[in-house]
Amino acid sequence: MYIDVNSLDQEARRLACLMADLAMESVTLPQARSPEQEGAEIEERFSRELGASHARIAAAGSDEECILPSLLMAMAGQVAALAAEISLQSHRDVAEVIRSVGVQ
Repeated sequence: MYIDVNSLDQEARRLACLMADLAMESVTLPQARSPEQEGAEIEERFSRELGASHARIAAAGSDEECILPSLLMAMAGQVAALAAEISLQSHRDVAEVIRSVGVQ
């Protein structure tokens, strides 16, 4: 089983940036839609981008059955690394930082 790590990292970073952008939009722009509509639009856009990422990773020669689990692990690793960085700067426990994401 093979996964092209370069394309995997690139796509994981791209998807994480997309989600960060969408999150910032929902926080900073006035709400013109209901939360349900906004959530459905975000889910649809992310699903479309996830499909495109899957196709690019597969085109790099990765085995199809390895892509989604590897992509999830890569994105979770990036979240953990970011949480560790925030933890070091704020003197908070890493798990506490992760649990606080999205809580307002």
